[in-house]
Amino acid sequence: MVVYLDVLFAVNALMDGATLLAASALGGVRAGRLRLLLAAVLGGGYAVLAAIWPLLAALPIRVLAGIGLCAAAFGRQTAFVRVCALYMVVAASFAGLAAALGAATDRKMLFGAGYYFAVPLRVLLLAAAVGYAVSGVLLRGDAQHGPMRREVARLTICFDGRACEVRLLHDTGNDLTEPVSGKPALVLGREAACTVLGEGLRTALSGTADAAACLAALPPALSCRCGLLPYRAVGVEQGLLLYFRPDSVRYTDGKTLDCVCAVGPDGIGNGAYDGLIGV
Repeated sequence: MVVYLDVLFAVNALMDGATLLAASALGGVRAGRLRLLLAAVLGGGYAVLAAIWPLLAALPIRVLAGIGLCAAAFGRQTAFVRVCALYMVVAASFAGLAAALGAATDRKMLFGAGYYFAVPLRVLLLAAAVGYAVSGVLLRGDAQHGPMRREVARLTICFDGRACEVRLLHDTGNDLTEPVSGKPALVLGREAACTVLGEGLRTALSGTADAAACLAALPPALSCRCGLLPYRAVGVEQGLLLYFRPDSVRYTDGKTLDCVCAVGPDGIGNGAYDGLIGV
């Protein structure tokens, strides 16, 4: 098969760019356009070098090259390991689809350490679109909330002599703040909030689901440290959440967080988390 190095470079630069963009989108990580362009060019260059020196197409070197491309595109990101893992999985998905389409069309689509498409552009675009869609369906939930992302914060909330450790899921859409002080608000599930506040809150919650009525039903010693927090959500144009001011909130590394804690519903993340944190 005759391989034109300029075509090889262009195709692999395009595919590496698409793979990096897919990993970026799936992982919720932003990268600068110049860094993505540089990484795509490096990917095209590596494919050309691997075609000239087949030793560079060995699997360990290909993995190292993939890490190098991720470093060029996402090197300054705190989530580098996660997005690098996503890049590897998306790249493997693209390669598998290219191999399958090549077998279906009886044309070779993989060459050395990269792609070589002697096929119409629409076939290339179809492979990229299907690869992105499959990766999104299989990985989007894990990429955003699973162990690769590591966006679960562990905090210890202290209130009136009680200390409770909670697991909170980072939620960038949670921008709740206390109206008076402007402090950010964590959202705790009801069970976690009852563990922190004690039986006084559990008794008040058992009688009503309304935040204002719950506040009125709290014991005076507890209600003086609570208030009502306005919020909006999907399907709720305007509502109120009961919130309380804790003695302290600390991360596992000892760092303190100056915030208030709102009482939300249970079943956050299908019960996998005690609440949400947006800071």
